Amino acid sequence: METHLTPITKKTRPQGTKSPTRREGDLMKIAAVLAKLEKHEAECTLRYQRIEETLGEQKLSMKALDIKIWALAVLIVVAPLVHKLWG
Repeated sequence: METHLTPITKKTRPQGTKSPTRREGDLMKIAAVLAKLEKHEAECTLRYQRIEETLGEQKLSMKALDIKIWALAVLIVVAPLVHKLWG
């Protein structure tokens, strides 16, 4: 991903208003901030990839747990019927 800096253009200001002062170091500060932001985005991308991998691994155990819960629900519904038939 490339980041492009737009050139600074002179804008006409109404007379009597001050223009903000601009130092040469400001452009370097902007470039440093953009570099840090790109580094942060790359780290976040790796972090989210690891989260997705972990969720994929846990999907199998969640599926097994889901089957057990459904089996328990069926047992709860069937148990009174069996008790009536035998009792």
